[in-house]
Amino acid sequence: MQTFKKSNKSMELSGNKLSKITLTVSLLFFGMSCTTLAQQPVSERIITINMSASEMLPADLIIFNVNINAEGKTPQEAYKLHQERESLLASVLKELDIKEENIDYEPVRMNRRQINGNRYNTENPEYITATNQSVSITFEDFSMYEKIQLTLIENGFDSFNGQFSSSKIAEGKEKALISAIEAAKERAELIAKTSGVDIGPVSNINYSDHYIGLPQKTSSSMEMMSAARDASMMDFSQTVEVRASVSISYFIE
Repeated sequence: MQTFKKSNKSMELSGNKLSKITLTVSLLFFGMSCTTLAQQPVSERIITINMSASEMLPADLIIFNVNINAEGKTPQEAYKLHQERESLLASVLKELDIKEENIDYEPVRMNRRQINGNRYNTENPEYITATNQSVSITFEDFSMYEKIQLTLIENGFDSFNGQFSSSKIAEGKEKALISAIEAAKERAELIAKTSGVDIGPVSNINYSDHYIGLPQKTSSSMEMMSAARDASMMDFSQTVEVRASVSISYFIE
């Protein structure tokens, strides 16, 4: 993820960041039953805690995805048309002053398929070649979102979508992971204390983190928005969620 200057919108949102913790606790005593717990060696007595925590971050970026597609009766025809559309998109991005470091793209993909009958039953098969290429554009000026869509439609593009993101994804994942680990330890200590045993050193740790692209609404005034003549959904504050999950096993003493 690129590092960007924080927009005014995100600075206003920074004080409204929320966090939440969800958990699943599993108490596992391997190789023993409850009646024989006290007789087992310490090294075989383990409690495992599965914990998830999430961090809500102000949405200060938009990731806009564009698909470049073309079809032709021959590979040469399809590729030539694709190059024309690719060049057109590049020109549009330059006109919108999108910086090179904010543009990511994949190589062109081509496939050939039969368009009449099937490969087992046809006397005169006809084929078509199709191309596809994904381009991702990241920008922090939310007002550009509508402009770029209109520009693409006017130039014949019909396959694109956008999603909110944050320039603080890495920091959010780290905070969520710390929260999950701390919560797992607290829960393990609570269960052990209630069960009349003590928590020992960590036996094993597994963790994962991921970014959830669906935006969540933060506090804003619906009445003020509905009263504004030029109101837009882009005026509402948005947050994005990052989540970390851990599975920690502790020895029981």
